[in-house]
Amino acid sequence: MWKLFRKFLGLEAKRAVKILPQYYLGTALLVALFAVVALAGNAAMSKEEKEDRVEIALVMQDTYLKNYGMDVLQSSASASSVFRFTEVTEEEALAGLRDGTYDGAMVFPPNFISSVFGNGESGPAKFYEPPTMNSLDQGLMEGLIEVGTGLIAVSSSYVAGALDIASQYGVEGNALTYMQDEMELYMAARVINREDTFVKADASGTDGQTLFQYYFCAGIVMLLMLGGVACGTLLKGDAKSLEDQLAMHGIKSPLLALARYLAVLLLFFIFYTTVFLVLYMTWLGKPDTMEKYFAITKFAELRNWYLAGLPLLTLAAALVLLVYTFAANQIGGILLLFLLTALMGYASGCIVPSAYLPKAVRSIGRYLPTYTMLRVSVGGLRQKAEWARTGFLLLEALIAWLLTVGIMSWNRRREQR
Repeated sequence: MWKLFRKFLGLEAKRAVKILPQYYLGTALLVALFAVVALAGNAAMSKEEKEDRVEIALVMQDTYLKNYGMDVLQSSASASSVFRFTEVTEEEALAGLRDGTYDGAMVFPPNFISSVFGNGESGPAKFYEPPTMNSLDQGLMEGLIEVGTGLIAVSSSYVAGALDIASQYGVEGNALTYMQDEMELYMAARVINREDTFVKADASGTDGQTLFQYYFCAGIVMLLMLGGVACGTLLKGDAKSLEDQLAMHGIKSPLLALARYLAVLLLFFIFYTTVFLVLYMTWLGKPDTMEKYFAITKFAELRNWYLAGLPLLTLAAALVLLVYTFAANQIGGILLLFLLTALMGYASGCIVPSAYLPKAVRSIGRYLPTYTMLRVSVGGLRQKAEWARTGFLLLEALIAWLLTVGIMSWNRRREQR
């Protein structure tokens, strides 16, 4: 029995290799489509990010604030990613508001810090808005002033308190000045830097990756699934007489399903390895390109991504085989596979990132096998081991294969009646 099974498995493997040209031709068009979507989306996102930067003019009339306030603002990565601060005179700020150079101007009067602590009467900071600003924009800008003022006041109080204590213990002169400088640097780097205080969670919908990186991983998932369309000739089913002969020699539904599954898996493995060989050659010839688009600088990073994605093949092959077995004929399998791949790809974030999908769709999508495949692939690109998801992915592959065996057995029993 096992000798016959090995021969049958070899025949299935040869059939898989024969359709490789057909497989590559079909997937080449899909690769081009995903590349255009990823590049266009990445360019649009970069342009939007650049144009959405808010220009703020700062008028620092307070000596302490002039020396220290800009350090506070520049050290806040979350603020600097949205706002661009420029220190100017009050006349330049007002002129810039009129001609559209600045989206807003913040004017800090002399002795502003002293007035914050109640030791001066210079008044609060002022915000000048352009004529086109609406009430929402004005509220946001006023909130920025209030938060910025509070942060500066808190950090200044820490510095002042530390200096008072140091003075009481006899620190004075250059030592006290040095201590003040060091405390100010510390507060700017630690207290104002909220990125070290709060836990950040990615809300981009792309798992912290660029749009190009995300769509490349999504493209791998979609190409594996849609590549099953080319498997129609491989999985169209054998003649009933051949299946009867195999069954008489002990090769029943489980072994028959295993042989077909391994043939599809071989086809997917060759394709998947080819993709990474192209990436490897790119890394050898143009390492800057790999670093720019994939943030990969070492061969080990590319190797780890390749290895992390191998479990994807097991699930993709099992799903393709299950669809064709359920459809019972080649045309039905192709249509059903295309439809299911499109629906699952959309709901799981392979076509549009999950963050932009309706809540109901996201709730369903996270339980689909394509969702698991995408997250495992992205995790490999991030050099992050997704052990739990990988284990769940392999479990899904096993369930899909067992369902295939069950459908094959049921179909055979029905034909024998």
